[in-house]
Amino acid sequence: MKRFKQQCLVHAFIFFTLGSLNALAQTPVNRIVAIVDKGVILQNQLDEQVQQTYQRLPPEQRASISKSDIEKRVLDRMIITELQLQIARRSAIKISDAEVEDSISRIAAANKLSPEEFLSVLEKDGVSLSSFKNTIRDQMLVRRVQSSYVHHEVKISEQEVDSFLNLLEQNEGAQSTEYHLGHILIATPENASPQQIATARKKADAIINSLKRGENFSTLSIANSDASNALEGGDLGWMKLAQMPTLLTPFVEKMAVNEFSEPIESPSGFHIIKLYETRGQQKVMVTKTHVRHILLKINALISDQIAQERLLNLKQRLENGEDFGALARANSEDRGSAIKGGDLGWVQPGALVPAFETAMDKLAINELSDPVQTQFGWHLIQVLGREEQDNTQLMREAQARSQLQKRKADAAIEAWLTKLRDEAYVEYRLED
Repeated sequence: MKRFKQQCLVHAFIFFTLGSLNALAQTPVNRIVAIVDKGVILQNQLDEQVQQTYQRLPPEQRASISKSDIEKRVLDRMIITELQLQIARRSAIKISDAEVEDSISRIAAANKLSPEEFLSVLEKDGVSLSSFKNTIRDQMLVRRVQSSYVHHEVKISEQEVDSFLNLLEQNEGAQSTEYHLGHILIATPENASPQQIATARKKADAIINSLKRGENFSTLSIANSDASNALEGGDLGWMKLAQMPTLLTPFVEKMAVNEFSEPIESPSGFHIIKLYETRGQQKVMVTKTHVRHILLKINALISDQIAQERLLNLKQRLENGEDFGALARANSEDRGSAIKGGDLGWVQPGALVPAFETAMDKLAINELSDPVQTQFGWHLIQVLGREEQDNTQLMREAQARSQLQKRKADAAIEAWLTKLRDEAYVEYRLED
């Protein structure tokens, strides 16, 4: 059953892919159904696209829609695609074989299939590998043409991002994040005396000390809490910020999962809360690394072996007490960082090339790496520090920018394609 589902997914993708672009005809040339500037679309090409489009319709729709009903719309789509492919040819925009192979590998992997299994599915659908590659290439060409002619003109300002985020927050109301909280209350009587307040605070402080020693929160709640849900371990369940007592909201917003608060004073006593879990919009924490390096590049005079030996010599000198900054300024061929003693500053995950980052992440603070090879040459790496950073807001801004970019790009592409079609010479010959 699992294999059947995987194949269905791939079949659906194939039909969508082949139906979205002008598949190259494999049968002998027949009559022309459209002239598109300097190109043509043939009847057998149109028939193939119509058949694939018809196959994608739900069975109940096939009964009421004939193939001829969708023929004109399919042809219009093929005309728009052909116009873009002609631009690609005139502009010498190319897609390499390696790019096509990589795209097909990603498609197979997304469907949890090996390359061999994916080819088997293609064969069962009656699709040749060469035809499928041509279709993928055409898709990539169209995307690249659109990117060249439209996407670079789409600009998103910081004000637009801020406005979009404000709108999202208004629409979300009390936010989409839910918090699972535990609660302990050390109550004080109405109009409590200073002595009663001091006694309650002392008891709350003792509970905090117990929590710091690792004692169970719910057990302490059962034993000490004056709240009505004490016997349930003080479990408040899941709630959004707007559903919480306003007294707790400022503290919950700043808490990390499994963190507990200090005693929170109110007219009813002292509250201690613990954040068990969150769901929905969550914090995105990343580890930033402060790193520096010395780079030696490979050239006609410096081989890989020579570069490694030089870096090992520099590492020995550093371990003997020489200054990293001084050696980086004298030896590193990354001139941008060399003048700063090899310092690359604080970097986030993904900011550096994978080989460098992998080696960097394995290092302890102040530890020196062995020579590390990347496409830039050979590096000697030292980590100076690490810190956690809350990237939630940056992530929200990036998501907002991406959504705005897509909206604007979609609108710009639609307008550009309309203009492209209006200015092109197109002659229909469906009725011939």
